[in-house]
Amino acid sequence: MATRQQANKALVTRFITDLVNGQQYALADEVLTTDYTRHDPNTPGTERGPAPWIDTLRALHDAFPDHTVTIDELIAEDDRVAFAGRMTGTHTGPFRGLEATDARFDVRGHAMHRIEGGRIAETWATWDFLGVLAALGVVDPPR
Repeated sequence: MATRQQANKALVTRFITDLVNGQQYALADEVLTTDYTRHDPNTPGTERGPAPWIDTLRALHDAFPDHTVTIDELIAEDDRVAFAGRMTGTHTGPFRGLEATDARFDVRGHAMHRIEGGRIAETWATWDFLGVLAALGVVDPPR
């Protein structure tokens, strides 16, 4: 029998593998609570409910069709699952007012998810968005 931590890790892995990477948007109703909240300094405002997150994810996939998140480390404790990972993609479509550059990015990030009733209720995500913008040639890379 799987422990609660193992089940929570499996849920987050499914969220990343099937929904984020696999673009299986219909899974949002299975893996996210109806009042899911996403906190991300790279996204204007706080997203509440699965629909705004799916809209953001679709826009990301439209701009970066090969967008992939890789989990490097996954840790679970009580109702929280945290991971460190990589995000990669190639900019082949418009993104936040920037026309396609065909540039590739490869950045690091972290996320923590709070699990409630077998679904993800809340996410705090921090990705190296400055690194993405530098790779796309929008800003000079930090020294």
